[in-house]
Amino acid sequence: MAQIRIEEKKSGGSILPWIIGLLLLALIIWGVAEAFDESEEVLTEEVVEEDGTVAPVATGIDENNNYNDYGDEAVDKDQMRNGMGNYGEARTSYLDYTANMEGEMGLGHDFSSTALTRLSYAAAALAESKGIDANDPDSKANRARKMADEITRDPMAGSHADKIVTGALLITEILEDVNERAYDGEFDAEVNKLRSEAQAIDGSTLTLEQKSDVRSFFGQARRVLEMME
Repeated sequence: MAQIRIEEKKSGGSILPWIIGLLLLALIIWGVAEAFDESEEVLTEEVVEEDGTVAPVATGIDENNNYNDYGDEAVDKDQMRNGMGNYGEARTSYLDYTANMEGEMGLGHDFSSTALTRLSYAAAALAESKGIDANDPDSKANRARKMADEITRDPMAGSHADKIVTGALLITEILEDVNERAYDGEFDAEVNKLRSEAQAIDGSTLTLEQKSDVRSFFGQARRVLEMME
């Protein structure tokens, strides 16, 4: 019986190293997995912080079925901001950028984002040049630029049109105020049409399904800026 007991103890004791080994292996695997997840989180945070100053890179197929790397057209928002306080420069920047809008709208939405951003600078600079209190125009222009920046963050999101409408209406309000206070309503017809063009963009419809409406808004904004010198 004593021999049997000794054998049982030896047999039972031999399992313990295996259990400890398996536990250590599981702990090592868990540690590696946690370290990998943490590195991914840090990378994501760095990308988000970088997006605050540089337009993100996106790829897609444009309306002509051409594969584009929209990173080539991405705009450094800080670089764009420099010199935009002058209405003449801001106005020219927008007019030059939107001179030819055909084939300029792809999945990356860089065209709409950049056009909206440049238009916001032009509208705010115009208000300032006319002596209008800068707080309200600047606040609206900043909100419009926020919308412009957000539409490039997720190329596959379905809310781009809604953000474009929001930004377009904010800029329209600035130009309406300038028309009333600096031009005594001289350009009522033009700014009223600008509002109509902004409202014609359906926020619940994909932007790529209403390219002509978006272009019409930017085109009408061109006409308004050309008149307000």
